[in-house]
Amino acid sequence: MAIVEWIRASQAILFEASIVPAFVGTYAAASAGAPFNAMWFGLILVSLVGIQAGANLFKGFYEAQDRVSPPSSPGSWFAFDSGAAASLARTPRAVLDVGYVAFGVGVLAGLALVVLTANLVLLAFGVAGAALAWSYSSPPLKLSYRGIGEISTFLAFGPVMTVGATVAFGGAGLTRSIGASIVLGLLAAAISFARYFPNREEDRSKGKRTPVTILGERRATKVFDGLILAPFPIGVAWLFLRGGIVWMIVLVLVAAPVLLAFHLGAKVPKFYEFAIALTIALHLFVGFGLILDFAFGL
Repeated sequence: MAIVEWIRASQAILFEASIVPAFVGTYAAASAGAPFNAMWFGLILVSLVGIQAGANLFKGFYEAQDRVSPPSSPGSWFAFDSGAAASLARTPRAVLDVGYVAFGVGVLAGLALVVLTANLVLLAFGVAGAALAWSYSSPPLKLSYRGIGEISTFLAFGPVMTVGATVAFGGAGLTRSIGASIVLGLLAAAISFARYFPNREEDRSKGKRTPVTILGERRATKVFDGLILAPFPIGVAWLFLRGGIVWMIVLVLVAAPVLLAFHLGAKVPKFYEFAIALTIALHLFVGFGLILDFAFGL
């Protein structure tokens, strides 16, 4: 069905990477006494998901234009399929136009939130998030082609989204929000990083400089391990500021199968798909753990 293909091309499975920071950042503020406003929260979700959907369609369009060989991950919902957006419409330009609409809806929702909250600091967060999303795969910067895409991913899906949601509700609970944003940013970067491995040959063929094509599979795997494990020392230090323990237990339980599946992927490539799915689940479950910590004051 066409609608299913549009959903897959927009990489909707990754929308949780925007939704989780919105919930965590909002709950950090609410648990610190900030009044909750359902309309404001709805605008946050529409803004973040709309901008991400647009950016994902931009990525699908530009990556398909650059491709000189068949997609490395055809039909995949978890690894990036550079052919997913190519046959959605009669002309590829239509995919780009839909991306503009989604991105525009997200920007307008963000501007509406700034007006309703009369918060110019929030505007700065919104501009930063939109700029990072646009520049990830879109010209002229195309950060993911320069080996630094994960820096923008960390910033956008970590501090910008999480702390931005907290700022939207007045900034109460900011310390906890900042700590959570670092954890979520690292895990979001791990998701993005993992998706390079199944597509490494395709990326090499079009001259895309990703961490995997630059470092090689073995060294890049060590970097991935580091992204998954980095929240542990942060969590230990954060305990002194009541950063919570539930999310760390979740991280311990889920990180082990993630790393196992990922290392098996080096020998059996089909495991990479499973490892990416587990990394997405890890991000989601850790987000729930953070919310539980905030709710119970752990």
